Amino acid sequence: MKFWWFGHSSFAIEDDGIFLVTDPFDKSVGYPIPNVKPTHVTESHQHFDHNAHNLLRGNFEVIKEPGIYNFGTLQIEGIPSYHDEEKGAKRGPNIIFKMKFPSSMTVAHFGDLGHMIDENTFKKLENLDAVMIPVGGVFTIDAKQATEIVNRLKPHLIFPMHYMTKYVSFELGKLENFTSSFKDISNVKGAFEVKLEDMRKFDRKVVIFEM
Repeated sequence: MKFWWFGHSSFAIEDDGIFLVTDPFDKSVGYPIPNVKPTHVTESHQHFDHNAHNLLRGNFEVIKEPGIYNFGTLQIEGIPSYHDEEKGAKRGPNIIFKMKFPSSMTVAHFGDLGHMIDENTFKKLENLDAVMIPVGGVFTIDAKQATEIVNRLKPHLIFPMHYMTKYVSFELGKLENFTSSFKDISNVKGAFEVKLEDMRKFDRKVVIFEM
């Protein structure tokens, strides 16, 4: 299984014929638009920095509503949540996507989650192999809240997202506010490739993609 980070909240996950892209952004965010041809695209909400699937190549399935989706060897559950701590009153809804890939690896992408999740959502997210979680605060949960969530879920891999970099055109919190709470951290250039049996030896390993 391979993972890429394109910036902000956009990743690609490749596994046995599946090439899934999360939360594609437009040019105003500041990162280069990825030149990729996905099979599936998930969008956690319909803001410009998370829903620009029109800038991607090819024909693909777009999943942008809560619910359960079955694409054969790929299963996706969209779990309703909010973009803020006031049940969407400030910034609207958000979807947490729980995805089971052909290799049986289970990944959750938290989108622009803006609040601490409730017990029912924690139960739905049990036994995750990897999480993609915002850590930059301002428009989402911050580093402290993200740390609390991952320490409760205990995934094998953690991919932090939605934090300040040299590319971002608006203010977000620093990645270091999150990574300072963890010991096992790897910096990766290009793709991060891992086999299921190897990945499950990790305990909350944080993967940072260099751009």
